Formats: sequence, structure tokens, C-alpha cells
Amino acid sequence: MVWFFISATVFLGAHIIPGLLRDRIINGIGYRGYVIGFSILSMFLFVWVIFEVLAADKLFLWDYHPWQAKLLILAMLPACILWACAVLQPCPLSIGRKTGFDPDRPGINRFCRHPLLLGVFLWGIGHVIANGDLVSVLFFGGSAFFSLIGFPRLEKMRLRDIPKPQHQAILSGTRRFSPVGLLKGAIGIREFVLGVMVYIVILIGHEHVIGVNPLEMAGW
Repeated sequence: MVWFFISATVFLGAHIIPGLLRDRIINGIGYRGYVIGFSILSMFLFVWVIFEVLAADKLFLWDYHPWQAKLLILAMLPACILWACAVLQPCPLSIGRKTGFDPDRPGINRFCRHPLLLGVFLWGIGHVIANGDLVSVLFFGGSAFFSLIGFPRLEKMRLRDIPKPQHQAILSGTRRFSPVGLLKGAIGIREFVLGVMVYIVILIGHEHVIGVNPLEMAGW
């Protein structure tokens, strides 16, 4: 369990420190270099943390029941669709494509400015419920928590890079979270199809990568 805390601390530090030094780093290597370098580092450290979560001793906080895995399987579909939206649609105030945003056609931003983070929240909460051991609760619960507090932080960071005359148009044309946006074309057919494809890949590949078959855990 010690190595889990070490890996989690390094993972958090790698997200906090670059954020504090963001402007200096971008001035030195450019925005694209910053994004690529940060993404590679984050992925490497994320894999390390997952490995330590799997290797840690299990201290269960509640008993396991198949409905917990079923709930996780259901929650992962909207999470994958949200991630697809973050890839295919511009998200000027969050993680994702910065260019091409039209306030008159905000897309997923009608529903949520942060589709990737909202997907991480669903992923984290679902895994907390499905696992129930202390390390999983700390890791997945922590991921869900930090995804939510990332909403205002990311908006503040992104607005610094956007000319002030555009601020009001972007803020008024987007919502931090508004379920009504789902009825106004927030998610298109492309995003839905890509999300379902990602969902199927994760569902099938989970056993081969993580060593756990979600369908078997759910009793299906």
C-alpha cells in the first residue's frame, strides 16, 4: 500500500506543479509541446498508479454484490460518449480541442463544458461502488473528486488564453452542467457512435489489460 501512496503523490504532483509553472513552460517549449509532454507524462504515471492499485493489499470497506458491477457497466457508456464528445467537439474552457467553437452551436457545451472530466467522474464513482476496498476508494474516489474541482480551475486557466471580448459570448453560450442541453443537440450521432465503439473496446479489453472481466463480475 505504501507504493500506492507514493505513486498517487507523484501523480498529483505532476498535475499541480506543471499547472503552477504553465506559462513558463509554454514560453519555453510552446503550447503544443506542453500538451504533448504533459499528456505523455500523465499517461505514464496513470499506468503506474493503476498498477499499484491492483498490487495493493485489499482492505474491504463493504461487501461485494453483482449489482455494483452492473451499475459500473451502465455508467461507463455515458462516460465513453462524453469522452468521445471531448475528442470530436471543441471545448474552449476545458480539456479538448480549443479551436472551432461557435457560441451559436455550442454542442456538448450546452450540456457540460467539461465532458472529459464529467466522464472521469462517472468512471471514478462507478469504480468506487464496484470495488469497495480502501485503495480503490481512495484512488477512484479521489479521481472523481478532483475531476469536479477541475471544472472552475480549468475555466479560469482557459479564459486567460482567450481574448477578453470573447469571454461573455463563450460563457453565455456554454453551461458548467445543464441536463436540458441534452435535448438541444449536445451529442451528435458521430459522438454517440465513437463513444459506443470505445465502450465496447473497454468492455472487451478490460479483462486482458486489468485482469478483471466486468461481465463475469456482474453475473452476465
